[in-house]
Amino acid sequence: MKPSEIAVACFVIVGCAAAPQASVGERVPPVASPAPAPSAATPPAPVRDEPAPSNASAAQHASASASPTASVNAAPLELALSQLLSVPVAAIALGEGSRIAVLADTPYVGDARGLRPLPLPTMLRPKVSESDDLGIFFGRDNEPRIMGSRRTERGERAVYLRHLPSGWRDGREEIGQLGGSVPGGLWGVLGAADPELVCRVGATCIIKRNSGWTSAPAGSVKRTVTLQDGVLWGLEVGGISGIDAHGWALAIPAPKWSEPRAFWATRGEAWVSTANELFHYRDGKWQTVPSPVGVATSFWGVRSDSVWVVGSTGAAHFDGQGFRPVAIAGALQVVRGRSDDELYFGGEKGLFRAQPPVRARD
Repeated sequence: MKPSEIAVACFVIVGCAAAPQASVGERVPPVASPAPAPSAATPPAPVRDEPAPSNASAAQHASASASPTASVNAAPLELALSQLLSVPVAAIALGEGSRIAVLADTPYVGDARGLRPLPLPTMLRPKVSESDDLGIFFGRDNEPRIMGSRRTERGERAVYLRHLPSGWRDGREEIGQLGGSVPGGLWGVLGAADPELVCRVGATCIIKRNSGWTSAPAGSVKRTVTLQDGVLWGLEVGGISGIDAHGWALAIPAPKWSEPRAFWATRGEAWVSTANELFHYRDGKWQTVPSPVGVATSFWGVRSDSVWVVGSTGAAHFDGQGFRPVAIAGALQVVRGRSDDELYFGGEKGLFRAQPPVRARD
Protein backbone atom coordinates (compact mmCIF):
# COMPACT_ATOMS: atom_id res chain seq x y z
CA MET A 1 0.00 0.00 0.00
CA LYS A 2 1.34 3.44 -0.96
CA PRO A 3 1.41 6.40 1.44
CA SER A 4 -1.73 7.72 -0.20
CA GLU A 5 -3.47 4.44 0.50
CA ILE A 6 -2.98 4.27 4.22
CA ALA A 7 -5.55 2.30 6.05
CA VAL A 8 -7.31 1.61 9.50
CA ALA A 9 -8.48 -1.48 12.92
CA CYS A 10 -7.38 -5.14 15.66
CA PHE A 11 -4.59 -6.43 18.60
CA VAL A 12 -1.77 -8.87 20.23
CA ILE A 13 -0.05 -12.31 19.71
CA VAL A 14 -0.65 -15.60 21.59
CA GLY A 15 0.26 -19.37 21.44
CA CYS A 16 0.84 -21.52 18.38
CA ALA A 17 0.23 -24.91 16.78
CA ALA A 18 -0.54 -26.30 13.38
CA ALA A 19 -4.21 -26.72 12.51
CA PRO A 20 -6.01 -28.41 9.62
CA GLN A 21 -7.81 -26.41 7.00
CA ALA A 22 -11.42 -25.62 7.74
CA SER A 23 -14.25 -24.24 5.65
CA VAL A 24 -15.10 -20.57 6.02
CA GLY A 25 -18.52 -19.41 4.83
CA GLU A 26 -18.82 -17.29 1.69
CA ARG A 27 -20.45 -13.93 2.22
CA VAL A 28 -19.68 -10.37 1.12
CA PRO A 29 -19.07 -7.90 3.99
CA PRO A 30 -21.27 -4.82 4.07
CA VAL A 31 -19.30 -1.60 3.54
CA ALA A 32 -20.31 1.23 5.83
CA SER A 33 -21.86 4.22 4.11
CA PRO A 34 -19.30 7.04 4.10
CA ALA A 35 -20.09 9.95 6.38
CA PRO A 36 -18.49 13.38 6.34
CA ALA A 37 -15.56 13.90 8.67
CA PRO A 38 -16.62 15.50 11.96
CA SER A 39 -15.96 19.19 12.34
CA ALA A 40 -13.54 20.44 14.96
CA ALA A 41 -16.18 22.63 16.59
CA THR A 42 -18.76 19.88 16.95
CA PRO A 43 -17.12 16.45 17.09
CA PRO A 44 -19.59 13.61 16.55
CA ALA A 45 -21.25 12.19 19.64
CA PRO A 46 -23.27 8.98 19.68
CA VAL A 47 -26.47 10.76 20.68
CA ARG A 48 -29.64 10.57 18.62
CA ASP A 49 -29.82 13.78 16.62
CA GLU A 50 -28.22 15.73 19.46
CA PRO A 51 -24.98 17.77 19.48
CA ALA A 52 -22.05 16.77 21.62
CA PRO A 53 -22.45 17.96 25.24
CA SER A 54 -21.01 21.38 25.99
CA ASN A 55 -18.42 21.89 28.72
CA ALA A 56 -21.11 23.31 30.95
CA SER A 57 -23.27 20.22 30.69
CA ALA A 58 -20.47 17.65 30.51
CA ALA A 59 -20.92 16.56 34.11
CA GLN A 60 -24.61 15.87 33.55
CA HIS A 61 -23.96 13.85 30.39
CA ALA A 62 -21.06 11.94 31.93
CA SER A 63 -22.85 10.89 35.11
CA ALA A 64 -23.31 7.14 35.51
CA SER A 65 -26.44 5.65 37.01
CA ALA A 66 -26.60 2.52 39.10
CA SER A 67 -29.85 1.56 37.39
CA PRO A 68 -28.99 -0.86 34.56
CA THR A 69 -30.50 -0.30 31.12
CA ALA A 70 -30.12 -3.96 30.22
CA SER A 71 -31.11 -7.15 31.97
CA VAL A 72 -29.39 -10.52 31.56
CA ASN A 73 -31.52 -13.42 30.36
CA ALA A 74 -30.23 -16.65 31.90
CA ALA A 75 -31.46 -18.82 29.00
CA PRO A 76 -28.46 -19.39 26.68
CA LEU A 77 -28.69 -18.37 23.04
CA GLU A 78 -27.85 -21.47 21.02
CA LEU A 79 -25.76 -20.92 17.88
CA ALA A 80 -24.59 -23.45 15.34
CA LEU A 81 -20.84 -23.37 16.03
CA SER A 82 -18.04 -24.79 13.89
CA GLN A 83 -14.43 -24.75 15.06
CA LEU A 84 -12.00 -23.50 12.41
CA LEU A 85 -8.77 -23.38 14.47
CA SER A 86 -7.71 -24.99 17.75
CA VAL A 87 -4.91 -22.54 18.68
CA PRO A 88 -5.35 -19.47 20.93
CA VAL A 89 -6.64 -16.52 18.88
CA ALA A 90 -6.05 -12.86 19.75
CA ALA A 91 -7.47 -10.95 16.76
CA ILE A 92 -9.61 -11.46 13.65
CA ALA A 93 -9.90 -9.44 10.44
CA LEU A 94 -12.52 -9.91 7.73
CA GLY A 95 -11.70 -8.92 4.17
CA GLU A 96 -13.71 -8.65 1.01
CA GLY A 97 -15.56 -11.71 -0.25
CA SER A 98 -14.98 -14.54 2.20
CA ARG A 99 -11.44 -13.55 3.19
CA ILE A 100 -10.46 -13.92 6.85
CA ALA A 101 -7.18 -13.37 8.68
CA VAL A 102 -6.39 -14.52 12.22
CA LEU A 103 -3.68 -13.39 14.60
CA ALA A 104 -2.29 -16.20 16.74
CA ASP A 105 1.34 -17.00 17.46
CA THR A 106 1.40 -17.90 13.78
CA PRO A 107 -0.89 -15.74 11.60
CA TYR A 108 -3.49 -17.52 9.45
CA VAL A 109 -5.34 -16.43 6.33
CA GLY A 110 -8.22 -18.09 4.53
CA ASP A 111 -11.43 -17.88 2.55
CA ALA A 112 -14.32 -20.20 1.74
CA ARG A 113 -11.81 -22.94 0.89
CA GLY A 114 -10.15 -22.99 4.32
CA LEU A 115 -7.40 -21.48 6.48
CA ARG A 116 -3.65 -21.85 6.17
CA PRO A 117 -0.76 -20.64 8.37
CA LEU A 118 1.38 -17.73 7.20
CA PRO A 119 4.47 -17.94 9.46
CA LEU A 120 6.50 -14.81 10.05
CA PRO A 121 10.18 -15.08 9.10
CA THR A 122 12.57 -15.02 12.06
CA MET A 123 13.83 -11.52 11.22
CA LEU A 124 10.29 -10.09 11.63
CA ARG A 125 9.47 -11.85 14.90
CA PRO A 126 10.24 -10.32 18.32
CA LYS A 127 13.42 -11.32 20.13
CA VAL A 128 13.25 -13.11 23.48
CA SER A 129 13.63 -9.79 25.32
CA GLU A 130 10.92 -8.06 23.23
CA SER A 131 7.13 -8.09 23.30
CA ASP A 132 4.49 -7.15 20.74
CA ASP A 133 1.10 -5.42 20.89
CA LEU A 134 -0.30 -6.05 17.42
CA GLY A 135 -3.48 -6.17 15.39
CA ILE A 136 -4.32 -7.86 12.11
CA PHE A 137 -6.19 -6.20 9.25
CA PHE A 138 -6.77 -6.37 5.51
CA GLY A 139 -5.38 -3.71 3.22
CA ARG A 140 -7.26 -2.33 0.26
CA ASP A 141 -5.57 -5.00 -1.87
CA ASN A 142 -7.45 -7.60 0.24
CA GLU A 143 -4.17 -8.95 1.61
CA PRO A 144 -3.41 -9.08 5.37
CA ARG A 145 -1.44 -6.49 7.31
CA ILE A 146 -0.07 -6.66 10.86
CA MET A 147 0.21 -3.32 12.63
CA GLY A 148 1.10 -2.18 16.14
CA SER A 149 4.11 -1.74 18.39
CA ARG A 150 7.13 -3.69 19.60
CA ARG A 151 8.64 -3.00 23.00
CA THR A 152 12.42 -3.32 22.84
CA GLU A 153 15.34 -2.50 25.11
CA ARG A 154 15.61 0.81 23.25
CA GLY A 155 11.94 1.67 23.66
CA GLU A 156 8.78 1.21 21.61
CA ARG A 157 8.91 1.09 17.82
CA ALA A 158 6.45 0.76 14.96
CA VAL A 159 5.49 -2.57 13.40
CA TYR A 160 3.83 -2.60 9.99
CA LEU A 161 4.02 -5.90 8.09
CA ARG A 162 2.55 -6.56 4.67
CA HIS A 163 1.83 -9.96 3.13
CA LEU A 164 2.77 -10.54 -0.52
CA PRO A 165 2.75 -13.73 -2.65
CA SER A 166 6.38 -14.18 -1.58
CA GLY A 167 5.49 -13.93 2.12
CA TRP A 168 5.62 -11.31 4.88
CA ARG A 169 7.86 -8.26 4.63
CA ASP A 170 8.40 -4.99 6.48
CA GLY A 171 5.96 -2.58 4.83
CA ARG A 172 6.63 0.60 6.78
CA GLU A 173 7.46 2.51 3.60
CA GLU A 174 3.70 2.45 2.88
CA ILE A 175 2.97 4.76 5.80
CA GLY A 176 5.41 7.54 5.01
CA GLN A 177 6.68 9.51 7.99
CA LEU A 178 4.93 7.16 10.44
CA GLY A 179 7.11 4.27 9.33
CA GLY A 180 10.44 5.85 10.21
CA SER A 181 12.77 5.11 13.10
CA VAL A 182 11.14 7.64 15.43
CA PRO A 183 10.15 5.91 18.72
CA GLY A 184 6.53 4.95 19.22
CA GLY A 185 4.11 2.29 18.04
CA LEU A 186 1.23 2.43 15.57
CA TRP A 187 -2.53 2.18 16.14
CA GLY A 188 -5.69 2.67 14.11
CA VAL A 189 -7.92 0.69 11.72
CA LEU A 190 -7.31 -0.69 8.22
CA GLY A 191 -9.64 -2.28 5.70
CA ALA A 192 -11.93 -1.79 2.70
CA ALA A 193 -14.44 0.31 4.65
CA ASP A 194 -13.98 4.06 4.35
CA PRO A 195 -11.99 5.67 6.01
CA GLU A 196 -8.82 4.01 7.24
CA LEU A 197 -6.62 5.40 10.01
CA VAL A 198 -2.98 5.04 11.09
CA CYS A 199 -1.63 7.02 14.06
CA ARG A 200 1.50 7.36 16.17
CA VAL A 201 1.33 8.95 19.64
CA GLY A 202 2.91 12.39 19.72
CA ALA A 203 3.10 12.53 15.94
CA THR A 204 0.46 12.29 13.21
CA CYS A 205 -2.69 10.42 12.22
CA ILE A 206 -3.20 9.67 8.54
CA ILE A 207 -6.87 9.48 7.52
CA LYS A 208 -7.35 7.71 4.19
CA ARG A 209 -10.64 8.05 2.34
CA ASN A 210 -11.49 6.82 -1.14
CA SER A 211 -11.67 10.49 -2.13
CA GLY A 212 -8.17 11.22 -0.80
CA TRP A 213 -6.22 11.37 2.43
CA THR A 214 -5.52 13.96 5.09
CA SER A 215 -3.38 14.13 8.21
CA ALA A 216 -4.15 15.32 11.72
CA PRO A 217 -2.31 15.61 15.05
CA ALA A 218 -2.35 12.28 16.90
CA GLY A 219 -2.25 13.79 20.38
CA SER A 220 -0.39 12.54 23.44
CA VAL A 221 -2.37 9.37 24.20
CA LYS A 222 -2.95 6.07 22.41
CA ARG A 223 -6.61 5.41 21.65
CA THR A 224 -8.57 2.27 20.91
CA VAL A 225 -10.25 2.96 17.57
CA THR A 226 -13.36 1.64 15.90
CA LEU A 227 -15.10 2.50 12.63
CA GLN A 228 -18.90 2.44 12.51
CA ASP A 229 -21.18 3.86 9.80
CA GLY A 230 -18.28 5.73 8.22
CA VAL A 231 -17.22 7.52 11.43
CA LEU A 232 -14.01 6.94 13.38
CA TRP A 233 -14.34 6.81 17.16
CA GLY A 234 -11.49 6.78 19.67
CA LEU A 235 -11.67 5.51 23.25
CA GLU A 236 -9.48 7.09 25.92
CA VAL A 237 -9.56 7.50 29.69
CA GLY A 238 -11.43 10.80 29.31
CA GLY A 239 -14.24 9.40 27.15
CA ILE A 240 -14.99 8.89 23.44
CA SER A 241 -13.53 11.25 20.83
CA GLY A 242 -13.97 12.02 17.14
CA ILE A 243 -11.23 13.08 14.73
CA ASP A 244 -10.96 15.59 11.90
CA ALA A 245 -8.14 17.58 10.29
CA HIS A 246 -7.55 19.44 13.56
CA GLY A 247 -7.04 16.24 15.58
CA TRP A 248 -9.03 14.40 18.23
CA ALA A 249 -11.82 16.20 20.10
CA LEU A 250 -13.77 14.77 23.02
CA ALA A 251 -17.34 14.00 21.96
CA ILE A 252 -18.66 12.19 25.06
CA PRO A 253 -17.02 12.79 28.44
CA ALA A 254 -16.45 9.66 30.49
CA PRO A 255 -18.22 8.84 33.73
CA LYS A 256 -16.09 7.83 36.69
CA TRP A 257 -14.31 4.77 35.31
CA SER A 258 -10.79 3.36 35.24
CA GLU A 259 -8.84 1.54 32.53
CA PRO A 260 -11.40 1.38 29.71
CA ARG A 261 -10.55 -1.69 27.62
CA ALA A 262 -12.90 -2.19 24.69
CA PHE A 263 -15.85 -0.37 23.15
CA TRP A 264 -18.44 -0.12 20.39
CA ALA A 265 -19.96 3.17 19.27
CA THR A 266 -22.42 4.46 16.72
CA ARG A 267 -24.28 7.74 16.30
CA GLY A 268 -26.95 6.67 18.76
CA GLU A 269 -25.26 4.58 21.46
CA ALA A 270 -21.99 3.35 22.89
CA TRP A 271 -20.71 0.48 25.02
CA VAL A 272 -17.45 0.59 27.02
CA SER A 273 -15.91 -2.12 29.19
CA THR A 274 -13.58 -1.77 32.17
CA ALA A 275 -12.06 -4.43 34.41
CA ASN A 276 -15.23 -4.69 36.49
CA GLU A 277 -18.18 -3.13 34.64
CA LEU A 278 -19.93 -2.32 31.40
CA PHE A 279 -20.98 1.25 30.65
CA HIS A 280 -23.87 1.97 28.28
CA TYR A 281 -24.37 5.41 26.71
CA ARG A 282 -27.88 6.16 25.48
CA ASP A 283 -30.19 9.19 25.38
CA GLY A 284 -27.37 11.50 26.45
CA LYS A 285 -26.28 9.72 29.62
CA TRP A 286 -24.13 6.85 30.87
CA GLN A 287 -25.43 3.93 32.90
CA THR A 288 -23.63 0.98 34.44
CA VAL A 289 -24.73 -2.50 33.35
CA PRO A 290 -23.86 -5.90 34.87
CA SER A 291 -21.48 -7.70 32.52
CA PRO A 292 -22.79 -11.02 31.17
CA VAL A 293 -19.25 -12.08 30.10
CA GLY A 294 -17.01 -11.28 33.06
CA VAL A 295 -14.26 -8.92 31.90
CA ALA A 296 -15.40 -7.84 28.42
CA THR A 297 -12.61 -7.75 25.81
CA SER A 298 -14.34 -7.08 22.47
CA PHE A 299 -17.59 -5.81 20.92
CA TRP A 300 -19.04 -6.05 17.43
CA GLY A 301 -22.44 -5.09 16.07
CA VAL A 302 -24.39 -4.04 13.01
CA ARG A 303 -26.75 -1.66 14.86
CA SER A 304 -27.57 -0.55 18.39
CA ASP A 305 -30.16 -3.30 18.93
CA SER A 306 -27.78 -6.09 17.89
CA VAL A 307 -24.41 -5.91 19.66
CA TRP A 308 -22.22 -8.92 20.46
CA VAL A 309 -19.74 -8.90 23.34
CA VAL A 310 -17.13 -11.46 24.47
CA GLY A 311 -14.98 -11.73 27.55
CA SER A 312 -13.44 -13.87 30.26
CA THR A 313 -16.53 -16.08 30.72
CA GLY A 314 -17.85 -16.37 27.15
CA ALA A 315 -20.12 -14.39 24.83
CA ALA A 316 -23.49 -12.61 24.89
CA HIS A 317 -25.87 -10.75 22.57
CA PHE A 318 -27.63 -7.43 23.29
CA ASP A 319 -30.97 -7.02 21.48
CA GLY A 320 -31.65 -3.42 22.49
CA GLN A 321 -33.30 -4.37 25.78
CA GLY A 322 -31.14 -6.98 27.45
CA PHE A 323 -28.30 -9.48 27.16
CA ARG A 324 -28.60 -13.16 26.43
CA PRO A 325 -25.54 -15.38 26.98
CA VAL A 326 -24.26 -17.48 24.08
CA ALA A 327 -23.76 -21.20 24.58
CA ILE A 328 -19.99 -21.28 24.01
CA ALA A 329 -17.49 -22.37 26.67
CA GLY A 330 -14.24 -20.72 27.67
CA ALA A 331 -12.67 -17.29 27.70
CA LEU A 332 -12.93 -15.31 24.46
CA GLN A 333 -10.73 -12.46 23.25
CA VAL A 334 -12.41 -11.11 20.12
CA VAL A 335 -15.66 -11.13 18.13
CA ARG A 336 -16.05 -9.98 14.52
CA GLY A 337 -18.73 -10.47 11.88
CA ARG A 338 -20.09 -9.59 8.47
CA SER A 339 -23.67 -9.82 9.71
CA ASP A 340 -25.59 -11.50 12.52
CA ASP A 341 -25.67 -14.54 10.24
CA GLU A 342 -21.87 -14.79 10.02
CA LEU A 343 -19.98 -14.30 13.28
CA TYR A 344 -16.47 -15.30 14.37
CA PHE A 345 -15.39 -15.81 17.99
CA GLY A 346 -11.71 -16.13 18.93
CA GLY A 347 -10.13 -17.03 22.24
CA GLU A 348 -8.10 -19.52 24.23
CA LYS A 349 -9.73 -22.56 22.62
CA GLY A 350 -9.43 -21.35 19.05
CA LEU A 351 -11.52 -19.80 16.29
CA PHE A 352 -15.25 -20.49 15.92
CA ARG A 353 -17.75 -19.55 13.27
CA ALA A 354 -21.33 -19.04 14.46
CA GLN A 355 -24.45 -19.43 12.32
CA PRO A 356 -27.90 -17.92 13.04
CA PRO A 357 -29.45 -18.82 16.40
CA VAL A 358 -31.79 -21.77 16.67
CA ARG A 359 -35.34 -20.63 17.38
CA ALA A 360 -36.45 -21.50 20.87
CA ARG A 361 -39.26 -24.05 21.10
CA ASP A 362 -42.45 -23.04 22.90
